[in-house]
Amino acid sequence: MIQQKDFYFIRHGETDHNVAGGMLVGDHPEHEPLNARGQEQAQAAEPIIAKLPFTTICSSPLLRVQQTKKLICPTWDGAHHMIDELGECTGAIWLKMAKGESHPDVTQFMERVCAGVNQALEHPGPVLIVAHGGIHFTLCHKMGISGHSWKIGNCQPVHFTYNKGWSATKITEG
Repeated sequence: MIQQKDFYFIRHGETDHNVAGGMLVGDHPEHEPLNARGQEQAQAAEPIIAKLPFTTICSSPLLRVQQTKKLICPTWDGAHHMIDELGECTGAIWLKMAKGESHPDVTQFMERVCAGVNQALEHPGPVLIVAHGGIHFTLCHKMGISGHSWKIGNCQPVHFTYNKGWSATKITEG
């Protein structure tokens, strides 16, 4: 279960692996950098992120996420916490999860994500979580989100809110 606290989320910018078919072609290299388009996506998201009222940033430790964080928050001098549990799943888990398959690996990944998000939400908020598509998918599944795509594009900011149930809204301007 996810703590009932509003927070912001953004997926990392594009990588060459995303262009090649992403999780459909295998595991994402852990240290793969953003490609030129991914850098542009993050820079384009920066004015939107700059207007959000977050107090803490929590992120996956993977390179593509760290690069995105630096581009969307270039002057950030507030609290930042890297949380291992916000790392991406394997390609095999992603495929099972996207098909709605019940599998111990999927369950374990989703439990890890919930623990990581809850760890993030322990920090002063609102919190901005910078992570991966699998994290967003898991959040939507665990929160019972409807009316919002569980598969998210690169550098798409989302506001998760709780009011007698969870909702998710894409943010297109600050």
